[in-house]
Amino acid sequence: MRASALRLAAAGGIAALLLAGCATGPDIRADYDKAADFGKYRTYNFVAATGTGSTDVKSLAMQLLQSAGSREMESRGYTKADNADLLINFKGKLEEKTDIESTPAPMYGAGWGYRGWAGAPYGMYGYGGTEVSTRRYNVGTLVMDIVDREKKQVVFQGGAEQEVTKKMLENREALISGAVAAIFAKYPFRAGQSAPVAVPEK
Repeated sequence: MRASALRLAAAGGIAALLLAGCATGPDIRADYDKAADFGKYRTYNFVAATGTGSTDVKSLAMQLLQSAGSREMESRGYTKADNADLLINFKGKLEEKTDIESTPAPMYGAGWGYRGWAGAPYGMYGYGGTEVSTRRYNVGTLVMDIVDREKKQVVFQGGAEQEVTKKMLENREALISGAVAAIFAKYPFRAGQSAPVAVPEK
């Protein structure tokens, strides 16, 4: 993946970003810049949100995201710093989707109905049709960029997507932590280490 330009503004709707933890787990995709020297990265911080309010006031979801991000980075040997080598940016959304499915309706068996004037047997063949079912559901998406602060280039990007149910929203901290951990499972570097380590395929 070629490094892309840094987007400084975090996308709106982070507060609705509550995904992860279903039985099958989220769909995870990730890649990193093969030309970047990850061995020079030892410190991290987060991209400051932009807006009309104070950047010191974070939403609950953002606090949980950053807490989970810090836990993952520090477990890999990185240290949080003001002028960090790497900046982490979270973007997310929750959207409603609809599935419409058509299936053949059951066929009734042959019968012996009234025989018309032309001798055609009514009811000899059963009536068939189409049954249509509609299902509405929510899909949550979380994208995490890790940015080279000096070059302002994304060096790692990972995303998680899955269906979100009401039951999943009962423990926000566990849900967000699970989503962040699932993305970081695809991040193959440790602080000061140039060579990637193997990540398990799922």
